[in-house]
Amino acid sequence: MVVIDITIARHGQTKLNANRMLQGGRVDCDLNNRGVQQAQQLADRMRNERFDWMISSTLVRAVHTAQIVGAYHAGVPATQDARLGEVSWGDLDGTSLRDCQPVRSKVIEEWRSGNFGAKTPDGESAEESRARITEAFTDILNEAVARQYTNIFMCLHGRIMRVILASLVEKDLTRMEETRHANCAYYQVQVDVDPEVLAKSGVGALAFKYISVDVRDHLKPLHSEEAAE
Repeated sequence: MVVIDITIARHGQTKLNANRMLQGGRVDCDLNNRGVQQAQQLADRMRNERFDWMISSTLVRAVHTAQIVGAYHAGVPATQDARLGEVSWGDLDGTSLRDCQPVRSKVIEEWRSGNFGAKTPDGESAEESRARITEAFTDILNEAVARQYTNIFMCLHGRIMRVILASLVEKDLTRMEETRHANCAYYQVQVDVDPEVLAKSGVGALAFKYISVDVRDHLKPLHSEEAAE
């Protein structure tokens, strides 16, 4: 049995976040100035952690955030995995949250009711998202065990974090909407990896538990700025 700690952070703010636009997997937008500040605050919080591996999606907002955090962790292997990218909302990606709300909310309600195959036009379903993160985490944990990595940092995206935490920790995808997130807030989870169980039954059979939930106190100075606008 190998115990592995995983920190899962959301990327910093982008221009589309600030403008209340839907930013799914088809949108590849870099951090704005506030996003860089948020990433630096996350980096300052993480600077004394001993990470063995740093992973991000391939989307630039996650890559850039991970690079800022990684500046304090010279020599730690850093990789990107497209399977950890944000859920695609298809034709709705890049539209305003207000304009897309009627269609998007219906799909989210379907997911809440257990219809994980529902999707927006040309988008990705919850089931499809769960399948790719399951595959990714299986490969990541197998490699971590092989390399004796016990502390992993991930920089990802809001909706895919909901899929990951609901699938792997809660074991119930209908609970996605219970997961709160903010730019550069983070969760920490711990998993007991039995290589035989992982090989035979998959990552879903492993016991994940929360160590910390929706940590964002390191972002308080930026929250004050936002409240004043």
